[in-house]
Amino acid sequence: MDPKFRPFFYSRFVPYLLLFVCWAALYLPHLRTSPGWYGDETLTHHTATQLTHGVPSNLALWNTFWHPHYPYQPIYTSVCGLFSRIFGGDILGSRLFNTFLALACGVATFHLGKTVFGSRGAVFAALMLLTYSQTIVHFRMSYAHNGAALGNLLLVLYLLQPPTRWNNWKAGLGLGLSAGSHPLFIHPALAALVVRARNPRSWPALFLPTILYLLISLAWIHLIFGNWLWEDLNHLRWTFLSRGAQDAPGLAGSARNILNFVTQDSFHFFAVIGLLLCCNKRLFPISVIGFWTMFMLVKNRGNLVLFYYQAVVVLPVLVLGWAKLYSVLQAGVQKYVGKTPLDLLFFLIPLAMLFGEVPQSFRGSITPRNQYWVTQDTREVERCAQWLNERTQKEDLIIANSSIAWLLKCRSAPFMQVVTWYGLTTQGYENGNARERFRYDSALESAKFAVVGDIDQRWTFGEPNVGTLVEKLKAQDWPVVWKGNYYLVLANPRMTP
Repeated sequence: MDPKFRPFFYSRFVPYLLLFVCWAALYLPHLRTSPGWYGDETLTHHTATQLTHGVPSNLALWNTFWHPHYPYQPIYTSVCGLFSRIFGGDILGSRLFNTFLALACGVATFHLGKTVFGSRGAVFAALMLLTYSQTIVHFRMSYAHNGAALGNLLLVLYLLQPPTRWNNWKAGLGLGLSAGSHPLFIHPALAALVVRARNPRSWPALFLPTILYLLISLAWIHLIFGNWLWEDLNHLRWTFLSRGAQDAPGLAGSARNILNFVTQDSFHFFAVIGLLLCCNKRLFPISVIGFWTMFMLVKNRGNLVLFYYQAVVVLPVLVLGWAKLYSVLQAGVQKYVGKTPLDLLFFLIPLAMLFGEVPQSFRGSITPRNQYWVTQDTREVERCAQWLNERTQKEDLIIANSSIAWLLKCRSAPFMQVVTWYGLTTQGYENGNARERFRYDSALESAKFAVVGDIDQRWTFGEPNVGTLVEKLKAQDWPVVWKGNYYLVLANPRMTP
């Protein structure tokens, strides 16, 4: 190799190649079934696939994209659905899209972060992000939070660049991507306003993409659904405020939640130390947006450590704290030891995480913290779905949770939506659902089969008023016609001999 070309090769291509290899090893093996399917994820996948067919649905309901049960936004949902369509509607497609979001976060952290933290600090942070266990778990799954995570990261990274008009527009597009994914964009948006409070000339470029998206999206949804949109927006606001009062009552509750989140593992503890080190004129966008978003998330969610996927929206910003921490340690090594590659020893941290996660990736045994509520046996679910598909037509109705509904070729409605068909309320549907919000008849008596899965037994049946459906099933003597270790199928005696 030409000596003049060698430095160019190493500085331009090797870091990207390194990130790509780590991503491929950690995010692609057994992607379809590892981790197991989770209800919020399969609902996202099902909704995304339906949207690409022109149907704005939430299983049996029409979908405004602002209801607390599905507040995930049309941009993320549409792209996720397109990837699903490429793979014939299979969840592998939507999961692959989300792994690309992880790769994009890693590449952006290095590519834009090297002008701020230097090449070593930036590639260190990118590797920390890609090899961290919670990044691997949640970017292997279909969550709108992943799109918001990339958008929030781009927002922060471009706010760290020279404040040119073009960089302001790029930061604004990052915020727009976050808004097009999840309503939680509101937290980094408010923090970005604080960051640029003394530079109002940057506001149009910074906020116009988000404003335009919201205007177009809300106008489109209102044109289709009318006042349902405003009802759902009010319901979403109420859900947010009531959840905050429930999960973090008073100052002591907020402090307890924050402490639990920061001390959940060493990754978060040192990331927060890095955010504190960013409290200076050059890096304060990281600390302002990172701390504010983290505080608002934790304040509103006491179970964020267990159900971590909602914290993913701020995870890449937290990793920038690691970049700053590396820069400080690197400077300390050079000051007290001299110019030496000794700081490369810090790369043993992401290297250890890499080798700790690779075996699980290749074995297909990636396990989320909320494993108890995840599909316990995906193969059994597929066998059950195949059995049902062989005995139903397109217009038939099956009562089933979203983790099997996406595999069915007929109509479906989960137990919690069926509850609201009878005028009752339940968790997530505190206002109930008017009959006209249903896409089709979702009465229990109209269903050919009812599927009871692991998530139903472990969670759904414990929610308000769902027990009334269980009593109906018993009273009407629905027989068990298929049974596995975690799933069973009941047949409607009125429809099945």
